[in-house]
Amino acid sequence: MMKYGVLLILVVMAVSCATPSYMHLYESPKSLDFTTGKWLVTNVETQLPLMYREGLTRDLLKELKKMGGDSIYFLNDISLKYLSHDKLTFELSPEVMETLKKTTDYKYVVTAMARKVRNEVSDLIYPGGPLSYQKSESEVCIAVYDVSLGARIYFQRIIASVTLDAGDEQVVFARSAGTLLYNAMKKGLKDIKKNSRKVKKGRGGK
Repeated sequence: MMKYGVLLILVVMAVSCATPSYMHLYESPKSLDFTTGKWLVTNVETQLPLMYREGLTRDLLKELKKMGGDSIYFLNDISLKYLSHDKLTFELSPEVMETLKKTTDYKYVVTAMARKVRNEVSDLIYPGGPLSYQKSESEVCIAVYDVSLGARIYFQRIIASVTLDAGDEQVVFARSAGTLLYNAMKKGLKDIKKNSRKVKKGRGGK
């Protein structure tokens, strides 16, 4: 009896989920090489509450460490003699890049930005369905700067969204803009992992 109950729950979930869509936009080649140089990872830039910045930064750092091992450094764990940490924003200025080049041995800097574009759908919604069209949309951008070149060499923008139409009475599970943020970051990092050269385990890999 329990087996049938579990099967019924799975069937209901399958037909009542509003599936998010993800769009990846690039302004650079897709590949990165984590086997060379030291990488400095900054905090995710966002106007959202602190819990989002901390959570997204934690996810970003964790996955990059899996790819780059001991060559990955986190901004909060180091000190910079000639720069305050708040100068390392999502878009690095030429002055900051020049200072990093002259005063540190970091080869690359990873920055990221996250924002909610639209937040009309919750994670768990009305059994009766929405009365009007609703949409949640979030955006995450990941960039990499080459310190020696003083230029951005990688840029990926991930747009995550979910929509509900009026009368979608079967929809019970959806995704809020907050949940979409974490999903977008996960998708972006998965794409980086797929297309990049990673440090082998046993040679600095985690």
